[in-house]
Amino acid sequence: MGSMGYTLIELIVVIAIGGILAGYVAPRLFDQSAFAQRGYADELAAALRGTQKAAVITGCPARLVLAAGSYAASQQAASGNACNPADTGWTTPVVGGDGSTVAGSAPAGTSASPAGTFQFDSQGRLVASPATTISVGSRTLTLDAATGYVTVQ
Repeated sequence: MGSMGYTLIELIVVIAIGGILAGYVAPRLFDQSAFAQRGYADELAAALRGTQKAAVITGCPARLVLAAGSYAASQQAASGNACNPADTGWTTPVVGGDGSTVAGSAPAGTSASPAGTFQFDSQGRLVASPATTISVGSRTLTLDAATGYVTVQ
């Protein structure tokens, strides 16, 4: 009859292999960057949509200024019941449905490009922008210039 059980050498080899696999697999399982990129891409798309809707609702042009790690939306100031085209400061912030200003920052390690100003006219059309696609990590936001429609892939 042979002995039952494992030798000390066999146990050490199995534990060593398990440790190596854990060291290799664990960082990939707990990496949140893909989730952060997706979340920021969705947040940025919602901000662009909100800016476009604000332009349509108010009848005043609105713009979103995008930097690599942040964004903020604003409009031309009103003058009575119309827009003030002389307002070059665009100091009136765009307010979202929840009452907060449309602005945000990218999570650590996440950035968007190209940076620049995305401007919508009173019809919701994209009239000025550095591009019609924005990259956030592996995600791409596409803007339709004719309608202002924003999609995330």
